[in-house]
Amino acid sequence: SKNTAWTLSTDDTELTLAVASNTISLTSLRNSAQKWNWLPAPSQVPMPGAQTGKNYQTLNWEFREAGEDWTNGHQVTLRFTCAKPALELKSVWRAQPGPGPVENGMTIANKSGADVTFGPGIAAAGVDLVADGAVTLHRADKTAAGQGKVHQDVIGPNAKFGTGTSIIPLIILGVGSTHGAYLGFEWELGGFNVSSQADPLRMTASVHPITENVTRARGEVFLIPNVYYGTYQGDIDDGSNRFKRWFWNHKIPRSLHDNKDEPWVEVCMQEIGGKGNTSITGGTPQDAYGRLAATGAECVKMDFWDGSGKCWYNQRDWMFRPEIWPNGFDFAAKAHEAGLKASLYMGGTYNDCDLATIAGRDAELEAVLTRYDKGWFDMWRTDLYTAPREPMPQTYQGVANFLYIHDQMIKNRPGYRYENCCNGGKYKGFAICQRMTFCTMNDRDNNAAETRTTYFANTYAINPVQLKSDLGPATTAYDLRTDMLGSILTWAADNPIYRQHIALYKTRQRPILRGGNVYHILPIADGTNWDGLQFHNPDLDQGSVFLFKPSAKAVDGDSKIIRLKGLDRKATYALAFQDRVNLNCSRTGAQLMDEGITVSGMAGDRASEIIWIEGPAARSVPPTSR
Repeated sequence: SKNTAWTLSTDDTELTLAVASNTISLTSLRNSAQKWNWLPAPSQVPMPGAQTGKNYQTLNWEFREAGEDWTNGHQVTLRFTCAKPALELKSVWRAQPGPGPVENGMTIANKSGADVTFGPGIAAAGVDLVADGAVTLHRADKTAAGQGKVHQDVIGPNAKFGTGTSIIPLIILGVGSTHGAYLGFEWELGGFNVSSQADPLRMTASVHPITENVTRARGEVFLIPNVYYGTYQGDIDDGSNRFKRWFWNHKIPRSLHDNKDEPWVEVCMQEIGGKGNTSITGGTPQDAYGRLAATGAECVKMDFWDGSGKCWYNQRDWMFRPEIWPNGFDFAAKAHEAGLKASLYMGGTYNDCDLATIAGRDAELEAVLTRYDKGWFDMWRTDLYTAPREPMPQTYQGVANFLYIHDQMIKNRPGYRYENCCNGGKYKGFAICQRMTFCTMNDRDNNAAETRTTYFANTYAINPVQLKSDLGPATTAYDLRTDMLGSILTWAADNPIYRQHIALYKTRQRPILRGGNVYHILPIADGTNWDGLQFHNPDLDQGSVFLFKPSAKAVDGDSKIIRLKGLDRKATYALAFQDRVNLNCSRTGAQLMDEGITVSGMAGDRASEIIWIEGPAARSVPPTSR
């Protein structure tokens, strides 16, 4: 390419970059409909320095060439070299069809004869932004267990904000409900810095995913995790939905994207009525599996404990004990015979191997692969317990090696699935979201309101199909409707309410969630007052509203006006209430969004309702052909 400037565009984001004086600058970042340029002055993309011997040095990068490719969206690759030490840098910029951000990834190959060390000072991105109105900085906690949390701050003069690994790596900069910009990055480690000048509309935002020294030997490549640059029109929900739609279209595992019966409804493998402590041994009869399958569940999970009160494997070897499984390890075989999938806990690291090393990586991959090939599981469930080092990656090399294990499994075993647990929901970066079916979202398994706080916070960044409710009790509509906000894991249950809601989830809610939008129409759950979420899938023109009134003490009482979002103002929607069918109605999008609808009759404690929404496109399809 002879060009020195390039514009990459998605449906939402238009980014112009230029190369001059051996550096990359971003010269424009805007939403083409909005026209506001967040980068009125060129903003230099950080070029990494390195350490050779004891000295840190800025590197003398020289621009060599640009390549342009249109086979998978629009991709621009910029190549730079450094003479001392001999290094080659590639900065790859990509815009894909549909909504969403422009993505940038950078690699540096060590072509010198010696080790080169890259330090934690490296920024993957740094931009000087200017807004056209007061900016709200929005980000959300990952939350391992307990209360979910969203952080929202209006950026004032001379402000400073920093995030660490407890925050999902996406920050949204919203200008009221008109438009905004966002930055994301792929890995678990590191965070963002955001600061403003005396004029609070002038801000600097930077991305710092490298948290330690990383040394690369001759011939090795240093990877800087990808960064996402996005703009959008509308409010923060609109921006977050455009981002999640891009992730659904291009990033989420293809197994989840392409299979309409995923994510599977998961249940703890035990006799019905069990409370989450796995009670399964080789002596568990086949009909225990059959009874679970008959409820509508699709996947059984075998956790840490077995029915003898110990971890199902010895020490760290991921190997069953013959005295507990006299006929061999037939957990998955019995699940398959009942028509179920099997998720198997193998936590820590295999035999305490060190995942920060290539030898450890390869030993763990081999252990997972051989057990998968023996038919022991369909889905691997990991956890943080019991390993001395890196059971869930906490160093640069640990992350790289853990992702490599999943990439090899996904590439070579199409049936393989990954269930991400990390002593709860500690591990929610976008790199793992590209490889997992779902994660343990919140390890508190008996509190519906806390589960909903996590759905509220996490769904700004992560598609709800990947956020698994671990809420155990499965006997009330209130609990089961909490489960239906994302993917589901419950204790073993069989009752009419359970069967009804699992069937509703599979036939109605799961299709809406697959690539659908999420609207935060009520405040985050507080355990007393009304809370709820709205979902809408534009491909199906169908949606749902899940409403909860936890306590008779709710300030709004038994009746509340609910205003919807994200609908076509001119279209007419049919609303069908799951319980309060006397409230069924048809309204235009404008009426539903401006005036709202009154939901009444939510009496007492733990009241709930589902409202199913059908748009004109959904109703024009005869029911039999869906």
